[in-house]
Amino acid sequence: MKKTKKIIALLLAVLMIVGMTACAAKKTTNSDTPTLDAIKERGKLVVLTNASFPPFEYIDGEGNVVGVDIDSVQKMADKLGVKLEIVDMDFDLLIDALKNGKGDIVAAGMTARPDRAEIIDFSKIYISMGLKVIVSADTDIKTFDDLDGKRIAVQEATTADIYAQENYKNAEILAFKSAIDAGNAVKSGNADCAIIDLLPAEYMTANSDEIDLMEGLLSAEDTAMGVAKGHEDLLQFVNDCLTEIMESGSLDASFDSHMVNFSLE
Repeated sequence: MKKTKKIIALLLAVLMIVGMTACAAKKTTNSDTPTLDAIKERGKLVVLTNASFPPFEYIDGEGNVVGVDIDSVQKMADKLGVKLEIVDMDFDLLIDALKNGKGDIVAAGMTARPDRAEIIDFSKIYISMGLKVIVSADTDIKTFDDLDGKRIAVQEATTADIYAQENYKNAEILAFKSAIDAGNAVKSGNADCAIIDLLPAEYMTANSDEIDLMEGLLSAEDTAMGVAKGHEDLLQFVNDCLTEIMESGSLDASFDSHMVNFSLE
């Protein structure tokens, strides 16, 4: 009799464990927001960036990564009730790092190119801009056609780098790790011009007597944030947050606050 009771008790315990496991599995499987749930459980939102692309992301005087994108993802972290962790790396490593689970979001003033969209998912476009050309104040470059045969500074692996490679076959393309370095190359005379995105280019030349912007856009581009494939709930969350940030005026305010006196030094 005692043996029978022990067997029954053991079976009941096993059934309870199986039942609890099944419930837990069912809860996880049925969640509409598995990625967001995982971020909340972890307690932090990990954002990958390249902090050399002002005003989107750059290092301030105290060594902190700041910028328009950082303001936006901080709002996202606050909305989730988690801490924000920024991982600064070379631009050309960002997509692979995201794909391999090193972060949740890429926020790096990235252009939403079709080839990139085959690897990661892009958020809604939150700013449309394009490529500008930085030249020295005493340049002999008058038109975009004049760039061919010149020394063109670009940030490596960016759309500026790709555009220069594809359109200026006779130019010497000088690839730098950051847009700031590319701008500095023109300032120092080590490059004849630099191709950089519109806002960073305006940001860099705003208070300089040595470098200037050519009129017009070299090409138009759309900027978005990136999320790894298969994380639709996170992508929807990012899109919802960007919509709110844009409609509330806080995105414009963020640009205004970062588009202030800036030096390439």
